[in-house]
Amino acid sequence: MQVSMAHAFQLEMSVADIVSPAFSAKIIRVVLSGNGEADLHVAEFSMAEKKWGKVHLHCKEFNLSAYRIYCREGVLAMAPDLPITLSYEFASKRLDLKLLAQGGEQWLVKADFLATPWHVSADLRKAQAFRVAALIPAGLPLPGKGWVNGKLEIQGDKSGMAVISADMQLHDISFSDSSGLHAGEKVSGNLTMVATQSEKIWDSQISLKWTSGELFWQPLYLRGGHEVAARAKWDGAQLTLSETRLALDGVGVVEVDGVWDAEARQLTQAWARGNNLELTRLYSEYAKPFLGSGVMADLGVSGKADLSWKYGVGSTREVNIGLRDVALVDEKNRFSLQGVFASIPWNAEQAESVLLSFKSGAVWGIPLGATDLKMKVRGLDFEMPQASIPVLDGKLSVNDFHLFRKQDEWSWSFSGALAPISMPPLSLALGWPEMKGSLSGMIPHVSYQSKSLTVNGALLFRIFDGSVVVSSLNLFDPFGLAPRLYGNLDMRELDLGALTQAFSFGNVQGRIDVKVNELELVNWLPVHFDARVSSSPGSYRKRISQKAVQNISSLGGAGAAAAVQRSMLSVFDTFGYDRIVLSCVLKNGVCLMDGAESAEKGYFIVKGGGIPAINVMGYNHEVDWNELLSRLKRVIKGNTKAVVK
Repeated sequence: MQVSMAHAFQLEMSVADIVSPAFSAKIIRVVLSGNGEADLHVAEFSMAEKKWGKVHLHCKEFNLSAYRIYCREGVLAMAPDLPITLSYEFASKRLDLKLLAQGGEQWLVKADFLATPWHVSADLRKAQAFRVAALIPAGLPLPGKGWVNGKLEIQGDKSGMAVISADMQLHDISFSDSSGLHAGEKVSGNLTMVATQSEKIWDSQISLKWTSGELFWQPLYLRGGHEVAARAKWDGAQLTLSETRLALDGVGVVEVDGVWDAEARQLTQAWARGNNLELTRLYSEYAKPFLGSGVMADLGVSGKADLSWKYGVGSTREVNIGLRDVALVDEKNRFSLQGVFASIPWNAEQAESVLLSFKSGAVWGIPLGATDLKMKVRGLDFEMPQASIPVLDGKLSVNDFHLFRKQDEWSWSFSGALAPISMPPLSLALGWPEMKGSLSGMIPHVSYQSKSLTVNGALLFRIFDGSVVVSSLNLFDPFGLAPRLYGNLDMRELDLGALTQAFSFGNVQGRIDVKVNELELVNWLPVHFDARVSSSPGSYRKRISQKAVQNISSLGGAGAAAAVQRSMLSVFDTFGYDRIVLSCVLKNGVCLMDGAESAEKGYFIVKGGGIPAINVMGYNHEVDWNELLSRLKRVIKGNTKAVVK
């Protein structure tokens, strides 16, 4: 100890370094005032592997002797609102530290560094959480508001700390990091820990009961009600978790093991398993935040699941999924499945067999019946040679289904056939007017890649006793916000009687061909096409009712007319015709219309023939598409009246 006289009422001295297993203070300088006060300046103070420089403590009452250092009503520059009473005995190496602040905050620390083992205990009462921010490693979220009650004990020997135990009650803790991607608000719960060190390896038992509060850990947002228990080993390079039990509120229990390489900052191996898990919150809180804006991000999910996952060598090695009575409902009403049961094993190195079944479902409102599916999976490649899916009273046969992931995108393909489906229930499911007959067809090779669905060949269907061919079909982003469809449509010899009856158009007897080229739909609404509706070639009965004449006339607008006297309409119920032709080229929101042949001031839509014959003419070659749609809607509702000359 060295003493020097600074001036008449001040004494400055240097004190030997204080070194203990728990903390150390080096280059200590004491300045004594004549009124019993003193200032302690510590050039370097270290505790828990953290170091501080230029620590300053002002003591209102100070006593220094060969026996001890005593400071009462001390004020630490870094925490001026936390008065300190400190006593340290040199010979016995006993420390007694009291930090008392307003609101009942207490930090009571006692230490005995000569005992075997030496020990330190801290009793905390309403200890403000922000005060421990300086002890937290850089980069981790720092606490702000909230407080802690509890007890911390440390024991050790000459080599350092050997046992750390803690029992802490957390109250309304708030924390965040500089990026704002990791934060907590009003987190409350209980934390207990016992950690022992042997041969430079820390072995810890940790338990956390998180009772309330909110946590945001990008991209997860969670609320309290969970429990975590784990065994953790730390050797200075790797953190090993074992016997980890996560009791997730509303989900179930998940067991986890894993090894984290601190130097490489990566997971080297891991294993997780959970049985009888509730899928509703597991999906919405833990899976959905990672799914972005794809189709799987817009689901309502319920049911039970058994899950297991194994990770190693930098990637997932095994996954096993068991589903029981699961329901998947697309929030945009595009599809749904109910009563899903599945056994889905997956292995990165070998092929596995997948079994999946569902009791019912729907696609775009079309009901699906109970189905069993079997497929092979190898890595991210799924193959299903054959499947049969009931659709209403018919059946969809799927052949050579292939699902695979390449360049971070999912792709699939298949071919198949559609067994006859009755049109009345199908039209009802789609929200269409009731149609008669049935629908059947062949489905060539269909593929989906890069958000684009392509039909390689022509789709062939039978409907209204005629044929339908869909060619050059391409559908981009079918499950997106604005799907786009391109293709050509060719319908031959449709039964006009069944067709007009379905749409309440009046009665027209005969056959009709419909050809639509360069069809383009955006969000299922037409933006371009070249369409022509015309009577089919051949000999058959051709009659048209009064109501149909009126409705066809109304499509031409105010200039359209039925070229027949009003009195004749009142006399005859039906009329003969030779041809029906109406074409529309949609471009830039305008329909360029034409008919069977040109007339003096317009064009013939219906060219008369037989007895009595009738001509229906149109005079407007350019019609606003939205206006034409409005006319069609009025026709179907039966609210139109013809303009007759």
